[in-house]
Amino acid sequence: MDDQTTSVREPHIFNIDKLQKYLSVKSLLSNNDKVTVGQYSFGQSNPTFLIQSLKRSYVLRKKPPGELLPGAHKVDREYRVQKALFLAGFPVPQPLLHCTDVDIIGTEFYIMEHVKLHSLPVASLKLEGYGKGSGYSRRQVSTWTKQYRAAAHKDIPDMNSLSEWLIRNLPDNDDEVTLVHGDFRIDNLIFHAKEARVIAVLDWELSTTGQPMADLAYFLMPHFWPKDFNIISSMGSLKEVEGIPSVEDLISIYCNCRGIPASIPDLNFYLALSVFKMAGIAQGIYARFLLGNASAPNAAQFGQCVEPLATMALKIAQRTLSNPTKDMEDPLFRQTVKGHTVLQQVKDFMRQYVLPAQEEIQEYYIKHAQSPQRWHTPQIIKDLQVKARAAGLWNLFLPAVSGLSQLDYAYIAEETGHCLFAPEVFNCQAPEQKRLWLQPLLRGEIRSCFCMTEPDVASSDATNIECTLDKDGDNYIINGKKWWSSGR
Repeated sequence: MDDQTTSVREPHIFNIDKLQKYLSVKSLLSNNDKVTVGQYSFGQSNPTFLIQSLKRSYVLRKKPPGELLPGAHKVDREYRVQKALFLAGFPVPQPLLHCTDVDIIGTEFYIMEHVKLHSLPVASLKLEGYGKGSGYSRRQVSTWTKQYRAAAHKDIPDMNSLSEWLIRNLPDNDDEVTLVHGDFRIDNLIFHAKEARVIAVLDWELSTTGQPMADLAYFLMPHFWPKDFNIISSMGSLKEVEGIPSVEDLISIYCNCRGIPASIPDLNFYLALSVFKMAGIAQGIYARFLLGNASAPNAAQFGQCVEPLATMALKIAQRTLSNPTKDMEDPLFRQTVKGHTVLQQVKDFMRQYVLPAQEEIQEYYIKHAQSPQRWHTPQIIKDLQVKARAAGLWNLFLPAVSGLSQLDYAYIAEETGHCLFAPEVFNCQAPEQKRLWLQPLLRGEIRSCFCMTEPDVASSDATNIECTLDKDGDNYIINGKKWWSSGR
C-alpha cells in the first residue's frame, strides 16, 4: 500500500469484488489478480483511492455517498477536462475510464493512471461548451456565495461583507477566456523525484473556462496566510519556507512565461476571491461532516477555518494595492528570492535600529573630533553589530558567507548607503580572524600583500573589472577577467 494511503474509511467502503470484475471486463485488471485498495488522506471533495495488483496500479476518484450540494462533485467534468489535457500533452495522469453505473461501487467514478495550461486555446482542446466563457468573476462570486449559504451552519458577518465587497469590485475587464484549473495549489502538483519540474497536475473537478489570473491568485494565496494559521496542515503559511519562490518572483515568472506585463491591477480582487472560495470549500467540507459523508477524517476541523478565512480576505481586499514587481520587471536586475528576503530584513533593521541611532553617533564624532577618541568605535555601533549578527545580517558582502549574489548585495549596499555608518554595522569580521591576521600584522610578525593586474586596463581598483555585455535572446552574457593574489 502507498505510504500516503490508509485503509478505506467506513463511510466509503465499497464492494472490491464487483469493482475487480468490472475492471477485468474493461481489460484493466484480471479476475485472477490479487487486488488491494487504500484511501488517500487528501481529496476532501471527491474520495480518492489507490487500486493495486502485483503488476498494475490505478487511482479511482468517486462521488461521495449521501446527500450532496447541487452542482458539486462533478467527476464527469473532471474526467472530461483531464482527458482533453492528456491528449494535448499536458502533465496530467492519463484518464482511463468513466463509469456512471452506481451499482458497481455505489456512486459514479472514474479511473486514471497512477502516477502546460493557460497558454492553450480552449478550442484546441476540443472542449467546446465546457464552461461559460466571459464573465467568469461575476459567476464565481455568485456560485460560491450560493454554495456557502447552502452549506452554512451559522451566520458569519465577515462572509456576508466579503461577498458584497466582491460584487461591488468586479474587474472592469473580465472577457479573457482560457482553461482555468480552479484548485491550482502546490498539493495538487506531483513533482519529479530528482528534477525541478512538475510531472502531473491533479484534481480538475473545479476546472472551467474564464479568467486565468484566478489560478495565479489561488496559487499565491498561502503566501498571505498569517503565521499562526495552522488549523489545517495543508493550509499553513509559506512565510520564510526555504525554497518557495516569493510572491514577486512567482508573478514575474508567470507574466514572463505568458508574455504579459508584470502588473496586475486586480490582484487584490482575485486574492480575496480565492480566499472566499477556500472559505466556501471549507464550509462545504464541514457540512459533509455534519451529514456524515465527509471524505477525510479531519473534516470536523474545517468548521474552524471559515471565519478566520473571511476576516483575512477582507484585510487583503482593503490593503493598499501596489505593484510588487515594479523593480523586478527587467530580468537584467532581478534579485534572487533570498536576496529579496534579506533586503527586506535589512530595511526593517535600518528602520528599527540604525536610523534612530544616527543623532547619537554624530554627536560622538563631533564631541571627539580633536581627540584620539575619534578613532574609537562608539559603543552604540558595537551594540548594533551584535544585533545585526544575531539577526543573521552579517558580512552580507561575502557570497560564500551570505549566500547572496553580487546583484543581491548591490541592492543592500544601496539601502545601507542611506546612512553614513550603516555599512559598518553589517560588515565586520569575527574576533578570531582579527587575532589570526591583524594582531600579527601590527606586531610586525607578518606582512600583507595584494597584487593585481587587469589586461589592457590600468586600474588599481580590485573591484573595477572591464567587461563585455552581449544580449543572448532574453538573457545577457557578461565576460571579464582580472588576476590577483594575496598572502602573507
